[in-house]
Amino acid sequence: MGYVIASLLIAHEISGIYTTSLFEYSWQEAIPLHMCDMSALAIAYFLFTRRKIFFNCAFFWSIGGGGMALVTPTVKYGFPHLEYFLFYCAHGLILLAVFYSLIALNMRPFFNDMLMVIAVSIFVMFIIYFINPILGSEANFWYLANKPNSTTVINLFPDPPYHILGMFLLGLFIIILTYLPFFLTDRIRKTKDY
Repeated sequence: MGYVIASLLIAHEISGIYTTSLFEYSWQEAIPLHMCDMSALAIAYFLFTRRKIFFNCAFFWSIGGGGMALVTPTVKYGFPHLEYFLFYCAHGLILLAVFYSLIALNMRPFFNDMLMVIAVSIFVMFIIYFINPILGSEANFWYLANKPNSTTVINLFPDPPYHILGMFLLGLFIIILTYLPFFLTDRIRKTKDY
């Protein structure tokens, strides 16, 4: 089952080249550098290799980022357009892969995993911050160059580039909040062991 989900995720990422032109997005959108693209590739790679760092990144990025994307989608066309369905299917598939890993493969993050993902996220943000201007004015990966064109919580932050601090703090909060159920479960188990 994991290989099927991983293959579907990879197929979706590859099809992004076609759908980018189909829906008249800029060529930059075909490059898989958005957080959800990276989450999809990371969880697909994990499902093929079982390398835990890829699960950890996909877990924290997809629960926060993918969850937010489902609530506040950044699509050009709304329901019932094909782009709308592809957007929701892709993000839903990422979350399905993560929950499949949690439930069927008994994966879970630990405290050090959370710290590692925070470090990886900062590193990736730094790299993408400099990649965006190289790729041109249409590149806005991780929404570091500009706020999204649709209504999201990011619109509450100051104007660019100052919005990055708000996004970083929100991301940190979401990562910690996402880890909280595991932290509390571990605490309860420790208390019962004494």
